[in-house]
Amino acid sequence: MRPEHPVALITGASWGIGEATARALAADGFHLALGARSVERVSSLATELATTHGIQAWGGPLDVRDGDSVQAFLDQATERLGTVHVLVNNAGLARGLDRIEDVRDADWDEMIRTNVEGVLRMTRACLPAMRRAGWGHVFFLGSTASHGVYEGGAVYCGTKHFVRAITETLRLELLGLPIRITSVDPGMVETEFSVTRLGSRERADAVYRGMEPLVAADIAECIRWAVGLPDRVNIDQILVKPRDQAAFHRVHRQS
Repeated sequence: MRPEHPVALITGASWGIGEATARALAADGFHLALGARSVERVSSLATELATTHGIQAWGGPLDVRDGDSVQAFLDQATERLGTVHVLVNNAGLARGLDRIEDVRDADWDEMIRTNVEGVLRMTRACLPAMRRAGWGHVFFLGSTASHGVYEGGAVYCGTKHFVRAITETLRLELLGLPIRITSVDPGMVETEFSVTRLGSRERADAVYRGMEPLVAADIAECIRWAVGLPDRVNIDQILVKPRDQAAFHRVHRQS
């Protein structure tokens, strides 16, 4: 049975979709454990949301690539908030648009360690708490990149295909338990994601020029809606794109 104030753990909560999800869930009465490498930002966000919504919220250091960091964060979250009911696997990134023959080891290492290993680590760490609590929900932030491929996206698309495989496998493995599994797979969302990937604000802005992309709050609303449904309902997957985007290579832009 859903607790009165479920505890949601959100990775990569310092900006973008992670921050927007924290705001959406706080408004619905969730207690929050907010993790990111940007400790000052998540700590400040936790304080703001606790004050505004009268919830318990804590922000602390979390690097999903590091097993010790994951365990230390989960231990502190449990000590402060009691348990974890909801995991939002939001931390993820892309580096560059290089073709396979040109991808640097450092870039693919960072994408694989964050998008694949980090998701596995966080999910494995949080599932026992959900089992003990008797109620849980795991969210995976996928991408339209998990449903296709494009030139210059081999590693990033590969990591998101892997996330899709994890999601579908976990749904089978937890069948019969009161733990729901949902993948939210966005198309073009204007956050800091493209700045990280392309290395400059100017190049990132060009990605969205002439069209209206999704914003972080749109994806947060998908998560808020799915977790708020009756326990009998599991939304397996939400594939969400801007109206102006039909496919990777089909985007309507105003001239």
